[in-house]
Amino acid sequence: MNLFTHDSLLSRFFYLVGDIITLHLLWILCSLPIFTIGASTTALYYSCMKRIRTKEGYPLKNFFASFKMNFKQSTLIWLCLLVIGFLFFADFRIAMALGNTLGHLMLIACSCFFIPYLLICLYIFPVQAKFKNTIYDNLKNAFFMAIRHFPLTLLLVVIDTSFVLLFFSSVPFIGLALCCGVGLLGYLNSNLFVFIFRKYVPDEFEHDLEISGEHF
Repeated sequence: MNLFTHDSLLSRFFYLVGDIITLHLLWILCSLPIFTIGASTTALYYSCMKRIRTKEGYPLKNFFASFKMNFKQSTLIWLCLLVIGFLFFADFRIAMALGNTLGHLMLIACSCFFIPYLLICLYIFPVQAKFKNTIYDNLKNAFFMAIRHFPLTLLLVVIDTSFVLLFFSSVPFIGLALCCGVGLLGYLNSNLFVFIFRKYVPDEFEHDLEISGEHF
């Protein structure tokens, strides 16, 4: 009889699934103009992290609040990363096409710069969702956090890479990804980012417990 009460494990699971699907659909809809992907991703992380921290179930409200608040900075960051990513793609293509010593040197040089670029891409939108700062400071902090918490960074890479590989190799997973893939990936990653960011906001944990009504 208690399975279907508001606070039961089953009810909380279905609420979570509903929120993940909602955030997945919101991200897709708000990313359709392409140039808004940065703002949508920031809003996704903001909503996921807030839900994890406080058990607050208002994905629609939180998503659009963050989307509006971070739109300018997130869009500029996304467009810069997109342009840089295109330049890396072009350089790699040229280096592979050369196929000689110069090409090999270009591949090595591009790879050395590409790794920091990937680390920043992995952290920048969660950092943007969490901290109010200049674009330069958030980019710098995203890179140094990725290095400082390198074991967790590797775990994030494993999670994201596994998602991509499963999407292209498993038909059942394709169905899952189409229903809630972005929301689910954002939620999984956000659990790690909540843990990382609490090291920089030490009083947040007690504040979150108070809001959620939980105790030590």
